[in-house]
Amino acid sequence: MDVCLTAIIIEMRRITLRIRTAFTICSIVLLLFSLVNIIYAQDSWNLVRGSKWQSNLNDVFFVDSSHGWIVGSNSTILHTHNGGKDWIDQPNQPLPFKVELLKVRFMSPKLGWVVGENGTILKTTDGGSTWQKLTTGTFTVLQAVSFVDERHGWLTGEGGLIMVTESGGRSWTKQSNRDTTNNSLLSVHFDNRMEGWAVGKAGTVIHSIDGGSTWVDQKGKTASSLSSLCMLTSKVGWAAGGNGALIHTIDGGENWEDRTEDSNVPNSNGMPEPIWGIHFANQNIGLAAAEFGVILRTIDAGATWTALNPRPVPNKLNSVYMVSEKEAWIVGNYSTILHSSDGGASWDVISSNADLSRIIFVDANNGWVVGLSGTISRTTNGGKTWFEQNSGNVFELFGVGFVSPTQGYVVGSNATLIETFDGGNSWQIFNDPSDEGHGTAKRIVFDDPMTSWKSAMGFYNLHFPTPTHGWGVGESGKIAHTSDGGKNWYQQQTYDFTVDSNNLFGVYFVNKSTGWIVGEGGSIARTTDGGKAWQVQSGAFEELRGVFAIDANIAWIVGSQGAIFSTTDGGSSWVLRAAPTRKNLYGVSFNDAKTGWVVGENGVILKTVDGGTTWLMQQSPTTNNLSDITQSGDGTFWAVGEWGTIIATQ
Repeated sequence: MDVCLTAIIIEMRRITLRIRTAFTICSIVLLLFSLVNIIYAQDSWNLVRGSKWQSNLNDVFFVDSSHGWIVGSNSTILHTHNGGKDWIDQPNQPLPFKVELLKVRFMSPKLGWVVGENGTILKTTDGGSTWQKLTTGTFTVLQAVSFVDERHGWLTGEGGLIMVTESGGRSWTKQSNRDTTNNSLLSVHFDNRMEGWAVGKAGTVIHSIDGGSTWVDQKGKTASSLSSLCMLTSKVGWAAGGNGALIHTIDGGENWEDRTEDSNVPNSNGMPEPIWGIHFANQNIGLAAAEFGVILRTIDAGATWTALNPRPVPNKLNSVYMVSEKEAWIVGNYSTILHSSDGGASWDVISSNADLSRIIFVDANNGWVVGLSGTISRTTNGGKTWFEQNSGNVFELFGVGFVSPTQGYVVGSNATLIETFDGGNSWQIFNDPSDEGHGTAKRIVFDDPMTSWKSAMGFYNLHFPTPTHGWGVGESGKIAHTSDGGKNWYQQQTYDFTVDSNNLFGVYFVNKSTGWIVGEGGSIARTTDGGKAWQVQSGAFEELRGVFAIDANIAWIVGSQGAIFSTTDGGSSWVLRAAPTRKNLYGVSFNDAKTGWVVGENGVILKTVDGGTTWLMQQSPTTNNLSDITQSGDGTFWAVGEWGTIIATQ
């Protein structure tokens, strides 16, 4: 009896355990479904603008009018078979990891080679559908490649490396040039099996007439690095490089003429922009591609060069190739692809993006984004389309503030402050003496006698709470304030050593009196009198990047390692909130006291509906870093980031 009762009890316990287990599993499943619904039953984000290829593009080459290739970072190889109407990825490369590909050359629509870092050389015999990795016996960066037929080719690279093959790349032999140079060789060209040239750092120009067995220094007449070589014939050639260097020969290099002064290369900080690529369609018509989107053109055999203005993009341009007198291509950083059908007189932007730092809307329709290399883009239709504006600036732009749809300011590195009075159609340097229309009535005053505006560090952020009052913050604790709509700017200080010595990244004012600034080392300061006095607040040690406030009491701060702080008492106390990520956070914005968003590293998007007490991860349409977030006049939230990324809520 006792045995039977015991057996019954054991069995009942087993059944109960099974029921509990099943119930627990069901509960977990329901909880997971619930969490999924919580996470994703939110505002969805759409990718408005972003780069198709997230690579710097280093070289472009066409074997005929239809077939062309582009190579770049992240093992990128692009191919067109229809004259550039379509560019298609060619990913079938036998590379164990992503490498920087630097040069591409083809002998025919089928046969070609690509070289790059880590001694990488790839060969294709089917137009790039498949690639074979060749063995060179070196891990040196290979900068250039030249083939004269299917079997005979040369490689050049770091440290003066020269290699030759007579087997189409199956085996390579180093060639000695110790008597000429150990400088890196950045470009090489052979006319035939015997005669060739190579150029490189420190103005190196070397020449061989025996297939590279011996090399002779040709004294290129410049000390600047030469990055590109274009030999039109065995006698006529050009080389270009750093500091706008441009040299020319008409006798096969026995004499090189320095034509740098004729290049008319624009300059920044008193130095001409480096030229990265040069190519001629014939002896008369040629193009050069340079830093910060500079394009030079000649139609008289290089006697005169004209810089294209305005520049089609602000990005670094690495290579140019002229298919004919009319057809030309340029590639550069940030996925830049440019095309001209009129010999370089005008250019279509096929692809181009730069890192975006800040976004602002003044109403439902008018908005601006700013970023790398002087990038400014504007929308007038609520973000449906964006078009580039010519900032006249090559520095990185970090902050933008508009007091109306027509009047605005942009700040950036190198003490950049530019202004517009026509919605960005034209921009001018603030307090430019040549600006007779506005400059004479403006000034920037720094109380510190050791500091002038032009020697000041860069500014990282800008905010206008009213049409007349605005603040900019930047490196080494710099705070600038205007109370007359930007006509005059004055320095402000917290007079706290820690804050005044740290870089300041975020600024936000709820009105002309009350606002916060944040930055490195957990720097937080608040003012209630328009910046006349600042109260340093504590609570953080992280690098703080963004701040947003609803009113004088309620505010949020975000920063490194997933840091989110909130206050409901004007910053007398800051509470660290739990975040579902340890990624760096860069931007924060709220719709009201309860509902807000945070964006950051690797495309992370967080949302709260309880004033920041809890945060939930949102599904993001990008893995690029997101640097800023704001709200437009119609309630849409916008975020910007790397590679020209712009996303928005539906």
